[in-house]
Amino acid sequence: MPNTTTSLLKMHVHELQHQAVRDLAWCCFSAPLLQELPESGATILPFNNDQLWPWLVALDQQPAELLKQISAVKSTRLGIYYETLWRFYFSQHPEWELLQHNLQVERTGITLGAFDFLCRRGSEYWHIETAVKFYLCNTINPDDARNWHHWIGPARQDRLDLKLAHLRQHQLPLHQTPEATTQLQRLYPEATEWKTGLCLQGYLFSPALRTFSPAFSSENHGNGYWWHLHDFLQQLHKQIDTRWIILERQRWLSPAHVNDKIELVATADLTTQLQIQIGEMKRPLLLAALTKTDPAGNYWAEDWRGFVVPDSWPNNASIA
Repeated sequence: MPNTTTSLLKMHVHELQHQAVRDLAWCCFSAPLLQELPESGATILPFNNDQLWPWLVALDQQPAELLKQISAVKSTRLGIYYETLWRFYFSQHPEWELLQHNLQVERTGITLGAFDFLCRRGSEYWHIETAVKFYLCNTINPDDARNWHHWIGPARQDRLDLKLAHLRQHQLPLHQTPEATTQLQRLYPEATEWKTGLCLQGYLFSPALRTFSPAFSSENHGNGYWWHLHDFLQQLHKQIDTRWIILERQRWLSPAHVNDKIELVATADLTTQLQIQIGEMKRPLLLAALTKTDPAGNYWAEDWRGFVVPDSWPNNASIA
């Protein structure tokens, strides 16, 4: 089983007690999936946020406003939750002013798209698109792994090359369409130029015990591994002392943090759960292996994470 490198984020995020604040910290400090998106002209976000730790610590003590914004959103989709965290960030960060969120652009009654965020930073005006993605590499050839089309979502409903094409061709240039230009000039006549920002974060999962990355990826992007169920179960008996948690989708962002040991799953029990949920239901699952922080510690922290998928994956998969 892997022993991944601990990042600065991973070491400090567990100082925060609230899941939502840890997830916001992950947004602020987690490296983007790509260091650049060629042919897009987009600036890759987030910028360096090292100075935000005191703000996050204070927010962890009084998280009411953040929790209020999250609870006001009825959708349970992870992408919407991620977007809500960024909306809070842009509305609270002293260097940013949130102008619009999800502003739609229409052409004769037909929606062309929507701006995720319109922001002002000093004298600069920004159109920013955000997305959080989780991709598994479906090749064991390191050269092929450089190609974006070999990175697919756990349910096969998404693919990195298709997402990046949509960003380059539709989402990022939206502010350059005649309809958007007219709308922006009416709303913000003082803005002579709109900069384009892309915040694409998430995790990339390589076939077990390999480390692959697609072209133009960031050096420190979130990472993990994936196994077919049969292969994972063969290795599981070696991890008798490991404690596990099956990560529900709302906990896919920041490294897993467990205060109550009742949440932890022993290796023997995990085997049964995987056979039912993956073997019978054909449902990929994201697992985290956890270790106790120290003898005096009162929480368990994520050591590494990985997807376990049906043996027929990627030919046959579904996800709840």
